Amino acid sequence: MNKDLENLLNSLEPEVDKKCFELKQKQKERKLQKLFIITSIMLLVLPSILIIANINIWSFIIGAIAVTSTIVIIMLPIALKQEVRGECYE
Repeated sequence: MNKDLENLLNSLEPEVDKKCFELKQKQKERKLQKLFIITSIMLLVLPSILIIANINIWSFIIGAIAVTSTIVIIMLPIALKQEVRGECYE
């Protein structure tokens, strides 16, 4: 009986790994959706706050472009390297 159980577990292991990968992907997608929503809200709210606080929008835009450029330069290699089901595509 113990050997049958081991055979069953060994045969189901690829399916368990596949399901685990799918769950991790869904969790990653949910995090990205939340990040997108927060970024969209900030994109709408931040200019309004700058106008109310009487801050020059151009000084903010120059800073935002500098920060965004730095982040893109740092994160681009990470974004381009994708691992799908254990296989790395570069």
